[in-house]
Amino acid sequence: MSAASPTPPGVPASRLAVIDVGSNTARLVLFRVSSSCNLRAMFERKESPRLGLGAAADGSLSPEAMERGVGSLKRFAQTLKDIGDPALVAVATSATRDAPNGPAFVQRVARETGIDLRVLSEVEEARYAYLGVASACELHDDLVCDLGGGSLQVVSAHDGRLQNSVSLPLGALRLTQRYLEHDPPKNREIDALREAVKGHIDSAVKALGGEHSGAYGVGGTVRSLAKVVINLREYPISRVHGYPLRRRDLSALEELLMEMPSDKRSTIAGIGGDRADVVLAGLVVIEELLAETRQELITVSGTGIREGIAAEAVHAPLPASSEALAERSARAASEAFDFSMEHGTQAERLTRMLFELLADRLGWGAEERMALSLAAWMHDSGTAVDLWRHGRHSAYLVRNFPIWGVSQREVLLASMAAYVHEGGPLPSEWKKAFQPILGGDDLDTARRLGAILEVAEITEPFHPRFSSSGDGRTVTVSFSSSSSTAPPGRVGEKVAKTIPRAFDIEVKIRDS
Repeated sequence: MSAASPTPPGVPASRLAVIDVGSNTARLVLFRVSSSCNLRAMFERKESPRLGLGAAADGSLSPEAMERGVGSLKRFAQTLKDIGDPALVAVATSATRDAPNGPAFVQRVARETGIDLRVLSEVEEARYAYLGVASACELHDDLVCDLGGGSLQVVSAHDGRLQNSVSLPLGALRLTQRYLEHDPPKNREIDALREAVKGHIDSAVKALGGEHSGAYGVGGTVRSLAKVVINLREYPISRVHGYPLRRRDLSALEELLMEMPSDKRSTIAGIGGDRADVVLAGLVVIEELLAETRQELITVSGTGIREGIAAEAVHAPLPASSEALAERSARAASEAFDFSMEHGTQAERLTRMLFELLADRLGWGAEERMALSLAAWMHDSGTAVDLWRHGRHSAYLVRNFPIWGVSQREVLLASMAAYVHEGGPLPSEWKKAFQPILGGDDLDTARRLGAILEVAEITEPFHPRFSSSGDGRTVTVSFSSSSSTAPPGRVGEKVAKTIPRAFDIEVKIRDS
């Protein structure tokens, strides 16, 4: 089963499988690739062969670890056969790369499973982590930090493009084996671990140089830490992608977890048995990384090396703006649920015209504009479930379909705008349900965005133009005088009611 050749530009495969064999875990992910090169995970299988466990002093894989790794890949090979042998890219990272007998392991995998593993260099691993984050987030002058079982890759981006990277021997499994002998660990073990981590990260930060506006976290340990915090705080969105994991969260987790033995840690939602013994070392790494880079939080990315590998294979144009990433996601949703993206695009054009007239008066900015665009693109997605109540189903799909490039607040505002775009009220319980993501005025903002979308949708067939008086107190809606494009009177009446009710301004309807 050979690795897939890169797909020709403009002709993405409809399905692509990626296997990633790390020091702690191995994963098989099957992606659906849209015509716009958007990636959506359809299926995942995870195993914990722990290739790095019990490695010799020179890094050689133990016979037991190799046996576990081959066994996992045999099961992956059978799974691939069961799902129709999609195109495949398979890679191995730190444990295999650092092991003198790594090539022998790769040869055995090929011989016994038919899977051709490509061993990634440190530079390649860092680049794929960067591409994975760039496939879902608009990067600026940021750090991308990929914490695995064997190593930590830190990438510095400048103006969204990869500038430099370093690889550090700070993987959660590697550090656990080296420093944490007892369960739970002794204070002196944690202190020694922290000093070692601090020294490595300090030198890496100096090597990377420059100031960074933010940091993104990649990898299973980072996601596990976020899941624990989300569950403990009863956070209203359970998906970890986009979650701001703060230094105070990590301090609270350290206080909670350090005194627990691993069997008790394994019972905490978000950790599980495969990370219970290594999560403490990972926690220390992230704490020290934030301290050394003077960041108050790390934004958790739900996408990483596997998405980066897939993005390269299908020639996804990266890096990209938030708007481009969100629009690709909406187009992928339109293919998945068979709603009209063309209609959504036309509605979005009109909502943008109205937004520009009203935004300054309301103090709106880029987040509100992005939320409105997303709501416009996907306001009819709910027709895949029920035409007559599609607003509420569209709201659900906006919140739950993977939309890249947007913040959690933007997703919620878009969801609410889609919910009310036909004139209905928002559920009263939403104000409490989505704290602390939404601010005090956000429900009013969502209702107003929904009103803009409502006006755009009902006027779109009649090619309207919108203008505003100098003082911003009057919006004029002009329609063509052609009998074939002029709207019926009820459309003008609807507009004349909707805008004043939402914005407390006058509306004038005019035939041009």
